[in-house]
Amino acid sequence: MTDQLGEIIKKTLKAIESGKEEIFYIAETSRTETQRLINELSQLKLDIKDIISLVDSQEKIERRMRQKLMEVNRLHEKYSQKEMMETYSEAKDAQVKLQLLQQKEVELRKRRDDLERSLTQMEITIERAQNLMTQVSMAISLLQGEVVEALQSQNHGQKYEMGLRVIRAQEEERRRVAREIHDGPAQTLANIVLRLEIAEKLLELDSGRVKAELKDLKNLVRANLQDIRRIIFDLRPMALDDLGILGAISNYLDNFQNNYRIKCQLRVEGEERKLLPAMEVALFRLVQEGMTNVAKHAHSPKVDVHLIFRDDWMIARIRDYGKGFEVKSAMNTPGEHFGLVGMRERVEMFSGHFRIQSILGKGTLIELSIPSSQEGGKTT
Repeated sequence: MTDQLGEIIKKTLKAIESGKEEIFYIAETSRTETQRLINELSQLKLDIKDIISLVDSQEKIERRMRQKLMEVNRLHEKYSQKEMMETYSEAKDAQVKLQLLQQKEVELRKRRDDLERSLTQMEITIERAQNLMTQVSMAISLLQGEVVEALQSQNHGQKYEMGLRVIRAQEEERRRVAREIHDGPAQTLANIVLRLEIAEKLLELDSGRVKAELKDLKNLVRANLQDIRRIIFDLRPMALDDLGILGAISNYLDNFQNNYRIKCQLRVEGEERKLLPAMEVALFRLVQEGMTNVAKHAHSPKVDVHLIFRDDWMIARIRDYGKGFEVKSAMNTPGEHFGLVGMRERVEMFSGHFRIQSILGKGTLIELSIPSSQEGGKTT
């Protein structure tokens, strides 16, 4: 019976993996089509702008010709038959040309509206595919039992709930990394390939321009390499292994202060302890997310970070002196305040506590605490 069940699970996994590849293909095809639609829509808007200008000019011409025709009809005794016929013909031609231009404008506007609807639908398709990918990955992870070891000490209900939380966190991290790679290095590399092809064509025509192009490409590659290193750093900050959680946060705050010109003060209470690797990464991410919120939204001249090491708990407080916000409203609109909601969910995943206090015009205090399951005792 166990062998049969194992075979069923194996076949199910194979089918799900095949479905996952199909979903990935749909998502990538949709992204390609989305980019094509964006390019076409951009060109179409320029065409509409041009046709509007032509219609405006032609309306003036048509109006002028109508006025001339009215004058010829009113003062017909002053004009010859030939002049009257020419005036009528010119007025008719101006009217027909205006109607054709107006019809073209209508068609272009309709095409623009169709493209915008298609683009919206494509974005919905991509979002659905990404969500489906996450759900499929969660199903695969559950079937493969990736989190069994971490859940051995829990009862069945707790195992299921914690398993879902762990897998959700894994998949959200994967999606974040995939999104960063797609929007950053992947786009830059595509641009580099395109520009290299142009440089190759220019090689025999204008070597001077090729030299300048290669210089720009070298700088672009360097920037791309920096992006890739940052993404690798975000997967697990290397400073955690080299410096420990306290040194990593201190180093991060120094870089934050230099990058954003926001004064950072770190205060430590208690003796630093070695945390489980997952908790170290979680704590670092939480501080990082809190500081990112300060940089993006707070408009604060300085930030105080307070780390408290206790026997059973690790506490972090981030206080800024910026503009503040309505906490209840922010936490009830996760689409606009995803960072804060994500922080709360990450803390709850470790059975911790999350608290925010904010006063408009005076600043915000974010406090988080997680159980400090120790590994190896105190650091030296």
